[in-house]
Amino acid sequence: MDRKVISRVSRPPIHKRIAFVCFSRSLGGLELTTLRLAKAMRERGHVALVIVPTSSPLQRRAMEMGISVEALEPRWKYGDLVAAIRLGRVFRKNRIDVVVLVQSKDIHVASLASLMSSNTKLVFYQQMDSGYNKRDILHTWVYSRLSRWISLTNGMRNSVLTFTRMPGESVDVVPLGIDLQQFNPAKYTRSQARTFFRLPQHDRIVGVLGRLDPQKGQEVLLRAVPALTRKHPNIHIIIAGDETAGEPGYKARLENICRTLSIEKRVTFLPFTNDVPRLMTALDIFVLPSYSETYGLVVIEAMAMKRPVIATNAGGVPEIITNGETGLLVPPRDSDALSGAIHSLLTNVRLRSRIIRSARSRALDRYDFNLSVDMLLRVISAL
Repeated sequence: MDRKVISRVSRPPIHKRIAFVCFSRSLGGLELTTLRLAKAMRERGHVALVIVPTSSPLQRRAMEMGISVEALEPRWKYGDLVAAIRLGRVFRKNRIDVVVLVQSKDIHVASLASLMSSNTKLVFYQQMDSGYNKRDILHTWVYSRLSRWISLTNGMRNSVLTFTRMPGESVDVVPLGIDLQQFNPAKYTRSQARTFFRLPQHDRIVGVLGRLDPQKGQEVLLRAVPALTRKHPNIHIIIAGDETAGEPGYKARLENICRTLSIEKRVTFLPFTNDVPRLMTALDIFVLPSYSETYGLVVIEAMAMKRPVIATNAGGVPEIITNGETGLLVPPRDSDALSGAIHSLLTNVRLRSRIIRSARSRALDRYDFNLSVDMLLRVISAL
C-alpha cells in the first residue's frame, strides 16, 4: 500500500478552536501526550480545550497545566445518547472547529455528538493498533463521521486500510515526537542520576521503563539475567513502572521469577516516574522487550538521551530502529537473543558508540515534538 506521510513545513496561519477528547481514567503516555498536544496548540495561538472524565487524574493534570477543561464521562462505549447529547452541547457552546480523539473507544460517542454540531470536524489520532476487522456496518458508519484518521507509522496506516473501510486519502501518517529540550543528555550526569534513584554507581545497569503488564515483556528481560551474570558479574536490572490500573498481580509474578532465578539482589523495581530523562541517564542500556509495541515512544526518548537501545522486532519499533545502526532488534519472547544483544553492547565499545551517535542524530532529525505538532496542524488546517 502507498506511503503517505505529512510533509514538514512551516506552521499554518489559520487559527482553530480545537477540542481534545480522552475519556480515560489512567495517566500514562497516551493521556500525557493528549495534554502536551493541547498545550502546544494553545501556545501556537489556537483555542485548545480538553474533554475528560470528571475527577480523573487527567482532569487534575490538565488543570495544573492551565489547560481549559470540560468534564464528562460516557457510561457505555456504544449507545450512550445522554453522553453524546452533553458532548454535542460542549462542542456547540465552545464553537469547536475540530475534535481530536486519541482513543478508538471514544469515537462512537463523538460521532453521535457531531450530528448535533454540524460544523465540527472529527479527527482520530491513532496511537494503538488493534489489528481487528472493523469493516462491519456499525464501525463503517462511525468511521464515516471522521474527517481524518492519523496514524503514527506506515504500518499502522496499512492496517487501517486493511481492517476498516476508511478511504486512503483520509488516512495520514504523523509520527509522534518528544520534547528535545527536556530529553537533553547535557542536563544530567550518570553519577548524579544513580544517586537520585539510589542505584549502584559502578554496576552495568540495564533497564526497562513502562507499564508492568505481561505484553510488555519484562519477564523476558529477567530470564536473560542468569546467562548475563556469568559474563558480567556486576550486571544490574531496573524495572520501572506501575501495574495496569485495576489489574494487579504482574509485579508479584515478576518478583517470584526473581526468587526462582535467584537474582533478587540484581533487580530493582522502581515506581512510575515523570523524571524519565534522569532515569535514562542512570542506565547503560535501555531495553524494550514488548511482545508487540504499536509505536515505542520510550525508544525515541532513550535515543535522544544517548542510551543504546535493544528492542523487539515487532509492531512499529522497526520503523524507528534500524538494526545495527540506531539500535539492536531481537525477536519477541527470546531471552537468549536478548541476553546476546546485551552482551554485545556491553563488550563492543565501537558498536555502542556508533549506535549512540546515529540514534541521537535520528531523534533530532525526525522526532522533534514541534515537528509533530506542525504536521498535525497541517492536517487540521486543511479541514
